[in-house]
Amino acid sequence: MVKIFIAEEIPSLNKGEAAILFGMLESFRSLGDVEVSLLSFHPEIDRPRYSNRVKIIDGIKDLHLMSCFDQSMIIKLFESIVVMSQYLFFLALYKILGLNALKIIKKEIWKEYYESDLIIIGHDGVISGLFGQIPFSQVYNLFLAKIFKKPIVVYGGSIAVFKNKLQLIIAKFILNRVNLITLRAETSYKYLENIGINMTHTHFTADMAYLLPPASPKRVREIMLLENIDESDEPVIGITVTKKICRLAFPDIENAEVRYQKSVRLFSQVVDYLIDTLNTAIIFIPHCIGPGKELDDRIVASDIYQLVKNKHSVKVISREYTPEELKGLVGHFDLVIGERLHSVVGSVSMYVPSIAILYPSPRNKILSGVLDEKWICDIKAIDFNLLISKIVDIWSEREEIKEDLMDKVATLKERALLNGVLLKNLLRGK
Repeated sequence: MVKIFIAEEIPSLNKGEAAILFGMLESFRSLGDVEVSLLSFHPEIDRPRYSNRVKIIDGIKDLHLMSCFDQSMIIKLFESIVVMSQYLFFLALYKILGLNALKIIKKEIWKEYYESDLIIIGHDGVISGLFGQIPFSQVYNLFLAKIFKKPIVVYGGSIAVFKNKLQLIIAKFILNRVNLITLRAETSYKYLENIGINMTHTHFTADMAYLLPPASPKRVREIMLLENIDESDEPVIGITVTKKICRLAFPDIENAEVRYQKSVRLFSQVVDYLIDTLNTAIIFIPHCIGPGKELDDRIVASDIYQLVKNKHSVKVISREYTPEELKGLVGHFDLVIGERLHSVVGSVSMYVPSIAILYPSPRNKILSGVLDEKWICDIKAIDFNLLISKIVDIWSEREEIKEDLMDKVATLKERALLNGVLLKNLLRGK
């Protein structure tokens, strides 16, 4: 049996993140019998949702942290120092006492590092740490892997441009010492090449979420019945919205809350226009429901719904569904407009024409191989006329786009499976 430790959090309430995890599990099939452990800072949330798919390692308990959804910057800084201190202390103790260190500090997290055959980092990005600026967490992940003589892998990650010299130095230190790097965007591959990373162990693959299987047709029919969605009556457009993206719109407005309210009004106007002109039903899909109100997409959808005039044709889904269920559901839609990146990954994976409304990020490049650039919109440049124009255009081309997606998605799934093949070769010493 191969034991894999994913040494970072993949929050289960974010269905895009969960889709990545379940896609990773699909990619591990090439390894044979696998046991996967996952670090969690919300174990009470993640454990029931991930059930028997992965073993949850309680980072709150093992690292003596506070369980709090909306922490202040001061608390985050304090906890970063606490975590760093514990990693450094354990590293020093192990250097002195060897395996006896595990008898003195009897925490499951240290045992998991030691017993794993492989350590994975960088599932949805690579270099992040203290406030997303300095990758301290990946430094001590690297040190633990090396001291235990375990291979460490950046798995299906993306690379942001490092904004300062310290970031670049630390990033190069890490990336030149991991055993394998697989990247889901070609731009990330070229960037690492340009900054001098050893490319012999670096590969361009694809995002793991493309491998997520949809729920069964029977289960999807049950959900549609439960949510009173009847696709036979009228076309259906699915929408995902998020408070973070809405607050980035209209950058000329200084106040974030004012930007948010203006975004909500914009979406309500778009929804009414689509119902009036295309005779569609609109379904708001909750692709992230926490933790905390800031991350709950249902609140944003409800705010938009309150301003919509044609409420009879709008459905705000409030129930929680698994990533597989959401993917199966959107497969019955005619169009998806998404502010959640992986909601769009899910929809195009089901060959549904889609428009992504995102803030500029290297993560967005995972759509480059499947979605035409004209359907990827910068939230900072969005307005009513632009969005309506794009929707009208994609609506007229939707049948051709659907056919085109079938070939592109097949290629991306093959590349995503390559992640597992590369892991297998690494473990076999190839």
